[in-house]
Amino acid sequence: MLDLLKKAFDKFDGLIILAAVFLFVHFDYGNLSLIDKVYIASFAFWTVTKIIRLYIVWRNERDENTSRKG
Repeated sequence: MLDLLKKAFDKFDGLIILAAVFLFVHFDYGNLSLIDKVYIASFAFWTVTKIIRLYIVWRNERDENTSRKG
């Protein structure tokens, strides 16, 4: 499982996650500006693309393991 995560995530992704956590903690959710909303939307898009990438890597690993056994 850890090998799968290493293939799906880069070191820069960790930096993005840390920056996102820092910014989400410090947002004033009662008074979001346009930039804040754009950031939230872009991080949501990034998260969805990472989930898709993780699924693709997992599927390729599964297919490799199946072809080795068969």
